[in-house]
Amino acid sequence: MKVTTTRKELLEGVQTVAHAVSGRSSLPILQHIHLSAEGDGLKLTATDLEIGIECFVPATVEMPGDATTPARLTQEVLSSLPDAEVKLSDDATHAVLLSCERSEYKLLGLSPAEYPSLPEVSDATSFTVPAETLKEMIKQTIFAVSTEETRAILTGVLVEYDGVTLRMVATDTHRLTVRSHLVGTNALETPIAAVIPARAMNELARIVGDYDGEVEVQIGRNQASFRPVDDPRRTFLITRLIDGQFPAYQRVIPTTYTKRLTLATEEFLRAVRRASLVARDISNRVILSTNGEYLIIEAESGQSGKAHEEVEVVREGDDITVAFNARYLIDVLSVIDSEGVHLELTESLRPAVIRPADQDNYLCVLMPMALT
Repeated sequence: MKVTTTRKELLEGVQTVAHAVSGRSSLPILQHIHLSAEGDGLKLTATDLEIGIECFVPATVEMPGDATTPARLTQEVLSSLPDAEVKLSDDATHAVLLSCERSEYKLLGLSPAEYPSLPEVSDATSFTVPAETLKEMIKQTIFAVSTEETRAILTGVLVEYDGVTLRMVATDTHRLTVRSHLVGTNALETPIAAVIPARAMNELARIVGDYDGEVEVQIGRNQASFRPVDDPRRTFLITRLIDGQFPAYQRVIPTTYTKRLTLATEEFLRAVRRASLVARDISNRVILSTNGEYLIIEAESGQSGKAHEEVEVVREGDDITVAFNARYLIDVLSVIDSEGVHLELTESLRPAVIRPADQDNYLCVLMPMALT
């Protein structure tokens, strides 16, 4: 292998795929990035056998070939080099020789034949979705994913697709988020549902961060893949699916309400965020109560003191007093772009629903906390 590229392009490629490298793997080869020089550039691949990422780096290929290089060390070396031309080659010991201006490094690799190939997505259903929509859907659901490994099925995002609607769902049993988007017009005979690990969804959001085109999605029996359609870097992510049955989330979503509060999103968010400073040592509990045209937000701690906030509210129904985890309120209010939000309630200990005031494609169900 012998190639020439720029430090900037190579570093960006290494940083992209290095997120698939696990620091805890017992297999030394998985601490490496696979390099494949062919055609008009260099293909970089990394995997931890759970997720895999590929991307393309434009390069002048003098001699095609394959090599591996330690992910972390390669990234650190490239980060510290001047922004100039970089030459890469390998030798018979599988070392990668890297030179840039007057700097030369020999990075000890392993045999590229040991590197596992990324799997294929079998029996896949394919569709495309705008990258901006995909990123927003992830942002509006991912925070509700559980971090408890005891219920692995809840550590991912449920993706449902019926040929017309794409839906993402996440829950940690204390809250539930549902985001929908129309993507087609032809209904599938058999709708698909797959649970994608939260880590893979976070990586996907990062990969499509500034991309403004379409993303091709393939969901198969055991794998799912994502590929920005016209990405010059040809970035590709593949992930294993989480086995198991996702809870019947529809049963949790209240279908009616007896009280509805309409608030300015940003004002509500700022008030809850301030009150949460006092609520930190009382399990983040803040108490919301209506009083005429205002919603009172309070938190009282024997160690920190007391917080009292008032925000304007349009109330439908009787007055109510209810307690919520302030962090949960902040999480959902932070991802709603609408100027106003509805808070729909029945009783103080029954699930509540928060949704944008001007959209019907997103909701978050919150379980209240005990008032005392």
